[in-house]
Amino acid sequence: MAQGQSAVDIDAIWAEKQKAKKEARRRRKVEKEKLLINSLMDAFTIILCFLMKSFGSDPVQIRQSDELMLPRTSEEQKGLEDAIVIAISKRAIMVQDNKVADLRDGVVDESLKRDGQDGLLINPLLDALKERVQHLKMLAARTSRPFEGMALVVADSKTSYRLVTEVLYTAGQAEFEKFKFVAAEGANYNIE
Repeated sequence: MAQGQSAVDIDAIWAEKQKAKKEARRRRKVEKEKLLINSLMDAFTIILCFLMKSFGSDPVQIRQSDELMLPRTSEEQKGLEDAIVIAISKRAIMVQDNKVADLRDGVVDESLKRDGQDGLLINPLLDALKERVQHLKMLAARTSRPFEGMALVVADSKTSYRLVTEVLYTAGQAEFEKFKFVAAEGANYNIE
């Protein structure tokens, strides 16, 4: 019986200790955790640096790929102005990185042109450019700056002259008057 009683005593002592711990926790004042400003400042600094790097000072960023290889130039590259970017890759025509027309073997499908195969006007490109012109004119009116009608044409080095002509004609119909062609630095021309 003494063993059974000592086991009961141990259980009772243990239960009392647990009760005492619970009451001590209840009586203890809860302190609010302090926010560490240094850690937040570090996080905000890292985010700020990332955003600054992502949105660099160059307003137009052009990524080359297998479908879009820029021709080379020996001209010194000047800063590209903020303008509408019309990109012509091997498979599509894009306005501001949004695909507006697919290409098959470097040719626009005749169903997308106003006058069929011989036509110069590409309907989906015209619609996309007119939408951008409206937006730019609205911004120009708000900022008291004139609408310049500037387009940057980014074409693959193997793009046909006919396709470039169709794109330029369509952009002209959408009120773009000035064009700049984008090329990569580092041409190696052997002129003899």
